[in-house]
Amino acid sequence: MTKYPVEVCIDQPDHIRFLSPENCQRIELCSHLEEDGLTPSAVAVKSVCDSGFEVVAMVRPRSGDFVHSAEEIELMKQTIPEMLEAGASGIVLGLLDGQGRVPEKELGELVALCSDKPVTFHRAFDRSVDRVADLEILIASGCQRVLTSGGEATAWEGREELGQLVIQANSRIDIIAGGGVRPGHAAELISTTRVPWIHLSARRDSPHPDPDLMRDLQLELASIDR
Repeated sequence: MTKYPVEVCIDQPDHIRFLSPENCQRIELCSHLEEDGLTPSAVAVKSVCDSGFEVVAMVRPRSGDFVHSAEEIELMKQTIPEMLEAGASGIVLGLLDGQGRVPEKELGELVALCSDKPVTFHRAFDRSVDRVADLEILIASGCQRVLTSGGEATAWEGREELGQLVIQANSRIDIIAGGGVRPGHAAELISTTRVPWIHLSARRDSPHPDPDLMRDLQLELASIDR
């Protein structure tokens, strides 16, 4: 694996043709990226898993805010086993309560259904009103990863908080920097924050991952000295 592994989000199984194990170490599969990612079909998950990539599957029942009703949480509980049975190596999910905090009980119930597979708490975390306290809830609930831009529109803008989250996490959970990560600042972002993973939707003005972007990113990451 590369020194600085990259997770790429796609919403179409055929987009894997633009990726390779050299430039993408993990795929997050969702549907409807134009709505910031929703649950994919089990068929799509199986298709991408059969290609040989490590795949984590989004479980998000609708677009909009992350305050989910009891019915929506129940749907998430039903969906998690379907994604795992289709071959997903992990689950991506997130939810908040009406006060903008991570609900510990509901999150714990969802994580418990993931059969010890890694759980990533997605960028709902950036909407939390107390990310310091909620990071501890994620850890206590058994999440292994959190995708975040440090509460800002992009990871570059949130780099100061990202660095603080890495320190707070102290290797108890992986902080994945996501949100507008691109060649030109990715190396400095990693050097500044010490995040162990970066995440991107590998697009510029294209409906599919941009091979040139991925090439440029890997060249930049290869130049970093630990």
